[in-house]
Amino acid sequence: MSCSTDPVPRGDRSASLDALFNRLQTTDSDEEAQIIEVTIRHVWAQSGRHGVDAMMGRAVEALHAGNYEQALDALNRVVITAPDFAEGWNLRATVHYLREEYPAAVGDIERVLALEPRHFGALAGLGRIFLELEDKKAALKAFEAALALNPHLADIRHESDDLREQLAGIPI
Repeated sequence: MSCSTDPVPRGDRSASLDALFNRLQTTDSDEEAQIIEVTIRHVWAQSGRHGVDAMMGRAVEALHAGNYEQALDALNRVVITAPDFAEGWNLRATVHYLREEYPAAVGDIERVLALEPRHFGALAGLGRIFLELEDKKAALKAFEAALALNPHLADIRHESDDLREQLAGIPI
């Protein structure tokens, strides 16, 4: 068994994610969907680089402690060190969102989606940002994109349904 600090091979990671997304689309079981979603998030969270994963761990600890500045410092180092690691951008977008720095959060989400277009979590976050910005049409579009990738996001489905009702009769 090898203990490499190199990134996870893209082919292996892509094949694994492809299979998981296929199962996520076809399962009728909420329990299985939750397991698949957690597994996808776990794959996304692993950069395969010890130093990057350690910085991510420090960022998560700081975020949970409510120290957004320390989390942001760690995540700035992550995105500089590993600009191809979508989850670093995604977590930094979350910190920007919590700090109500919406343009910065949107910019980071754009990077996430450029690296991992199936990132339903980033799309859901984008929808929430648009809600904060009172752009219901854009929020609905982002939520629907997230649901197209993961139809089992119950909270997002509920928000999407509410928005659709609010926007009834207004061209989207």
